[in-house]
Amino acid sequence: MAYVAISVVLYATASHAGIEKVFTSDGVIQTGDIYDKVEVRDTKPLRTVVNMKGGFIDSPGMFTYDSSFVNILDGVVLFLHTYNSSTVNVRGGSIGRDASGAGTVVTAKDLSVINVYEGGRVAGGTGGACELYDLSTMNVYGGGVGLFWTAHDYSVVAIYDGFVSDITASDRSTVNIRGGSIGSSLGGFFCGPSATVNIYGYDFEYNPKWRWSDDLILGPRWVSRLTGRGFDGTPIEITGIADPSEYPNIHLIPEPTTILLLALGSLPFMRKRRA
Repeated sequence: MAYVAISVVLYATASHAGIEKVFTSDGVIQTGDIYDKVEVRDTKPLRTVVNMKGGFIDSPGMFTYDSSFVNILDGVVLFLHTYNSSTVNVRGGSIGRDASGAGTVVTAKDLSVINVYEGGRVAGGTGGACELYDLSTMNVYGGGVGLFWTAHDYSVVAIYDGFVSDITASDRSTVNIRGGSIGSSLGGFFCGPSATVNIYGYDFEYNPKWRWSDDLILGPRWVSRLTGRGFDGTPIEITGIADPSEYPNIHLIPEPTTILLLALGSLPFMRKRRA
């Protein structure tokens, strides 16, 4: 019993040795580091780069400013706030966690960029959300994003592969899709009237009655599904999306080869007209 008490005291001492940390030059967060708040800021003209190789950042979380870079390779960041053209690359570890509950897990503002790669994970509890503002960008190259993502204020979402649970595009935002899976049992994809969705690929098929849902939150309804392949063959699957043929701001953009064939096919017709 005495051994257990000593272990708890040592853990508490380690976790409170540095509750807040401010990086103004290159640094590392590693296994065993536990903070409540981390700030990353440039010392101009130098750009600050922080590599997170482990550790745990609790609430209020990590805040990135200026043009700083953060590479999350391992560890857990419960809440992420990005500003001022800063960039966060999620290559491993996770942002948020399933037990973190409802609320905004990620907030991106002021032209900041969040990149999610294979091995990275962005998650949250029921109702966990990510908000993009002010021309900020989220790129998903792989990995998993299990949050309700909302794009505002001309922000951009680009999906190349991986999984994204739900997206709401509004306020003149743009969503570019070249591969990956979008949609969950709770929702899928919603495009507001001022937003633009570009889906690049081929072999598109739209099924307005793909699956019947008795969801307690959204009510009983048919769930649609759009499938296809990106230019490089990466599968595309989007559930809960409106019919592109009925919404002029949802664009299915064919692969370059198809466009070229269409253009070549029109040449004889154009020559006949000139003759």
